Amino acid sequence: MSDIPVGSPPAPPGRHAAPGGWYPDPLDVNRERYWDGWQWSRNTRESEVPAAYRQGPGAPAGQPSAYAYGPGPALPYASAPVPGVSRQASATADGVPLAGWWWRALAGLVDSLVVGTVSLVATLPFYRELFAAVRTFWGTAMSAARTGAPPPATPNFAAMMSGGDQLLVILVTFAIGMAYHLPFLRVRGATLGMMACGLRVVPQDEGRATGRLPWSTVLIRVLIWVLPGALSLRILTVADVLIPLWHPRRQTLHDLAARTQVVRLR
Repeated sequence: MSDIPVGSPPAPPGRHAAPGGWYPDPLDVNRERYWDGWQWSRNTRESEVPAAYRQGPGAPAGQPSAYAYGPGPALPYASAPVPGVSRQASATADGVPLAGWWWRALAGLVDSLVVGTVSLVATLPFYRELFAAVRTFWGTAMSAARTGAPPPATPNFAAMMSGGDQLLVILVTFAIGMAYHLPFLRVRGATLGMMACGLRVVPQDEGRATGRLPWSTVLIRVLIWVLPGALSLRILTVADVLIPLWHPRRQTLHDLAARTQVVRLR
């Protein structure tokens, strides 16, 4: 790592500072330095930008360029995108690799299977009448198909569960989700799915942090993740899952609200 003062001022008026990520090092165009959206860090790496696209201040006009530098302390400014180079950060500001989307999806799937199985067992008594109606309808439909009789009318399955029972199902599912995620994130910084995939939740831009996450951070993060699922607000859950595919810091909605990131430990 090369020396550069940490704490550069914000971008000059009228210029738009780039989001956090890896940019050409102002001190060495063959390397990249991490910009956290406000200032340069001390973390550098070999440049992933093709040699033809590397350019420092004062390069000839018309030469392909990834970024341009403003006056005064060197700051990264977005310019033409570089072919084949991701604009997403691959590591936290202190150099710890961020979890890839597929690993996060796999960890989420494991957690969903655990919570879903426990929730199904706990709420099974509320579904007895519904299951009995489905079994009766299926048997009648199969019998009609064999004999050539008209198929039976489809009953209103939703009306077979009272509003009170539906509310209890939501509350039980929500409570199980909170009871699963809260202790694991508070004590281990990771759920069972995350631990199985080698992932850990850390404060934003503090990938090397080893302390426990604050209760407020854990509560906000878990609440925003669990509540839409318990209320069957699938569109919010899908949006939450997909946002890391293009977010500069690979954060989800619950990461953004709690100011956390997920790193890969192995």
